[in-house]
Amino acid sequence: MRPLITICLIILLAGCKQPANNIPPNILVQNYDPQLKKTDGGWLYKGQPFNGYMVESGLDGRVLYKLPIIGGKEEGLAEGWFDTGEKLMVRHYAHGLQQGRFVQWWPNGNQRYVFNFAGGKMQGQQWVFYPNGHKRQESNFAAGQLDGLQRAWAADGKLTANYAVKNNRLYGVVGTKSCLPVGH
Repeated sequence: MRPLITICLIILLAGCKQPANNIPPNILVQNYDPQLKKTDGGWLYKGQPFNGYMVESGLDGRVLYKLPIIGGKEEGLAEGWFDTGEKLMVRHYAHGLQQGRFVQWWPNGNQRYVFNFAGGKMQGQQWVFYPNGHKRQESNFAAGQLDGLQRAWAADGKLTANYAVKNNRLYGVVGTKSCLPVGH
């Protein structure tokens, strides 16, 4: 009988918990508001941890960047737009740190960057693209440090760098030209 009472009590108590709400209240504060401050401890508004959205607006008043903040920490999906209304970027935050995928686009709609984060540090594959959509750079990171295959391409598609980084040591061909004459 005791195990049954314990299980019922656990279910009852679990049901009383409020679900975690990762959506800040719809309070918009402009980035230039003097009462909004970014400190080492997080975002403060009127001296208190901020809950809402820090926004940047264009000359026409349209929101161009929206950063969600809960308890003074960046939390959730941050979004940005070009003046023309097209999506500029999306990035995710968890507990004040970048987490997951950060994507930015060129004005023509092609991807500009695709970066991946874990705990605020670059992690895994990262890509940079030319405006025409061709790959410019491909990097690999582990805990914020270059790690693994690294490659770069010129605008014409020619591979200009192809090397690996392991234990902070570089192996391969970087492809940069020396500014010194041959023999130096």
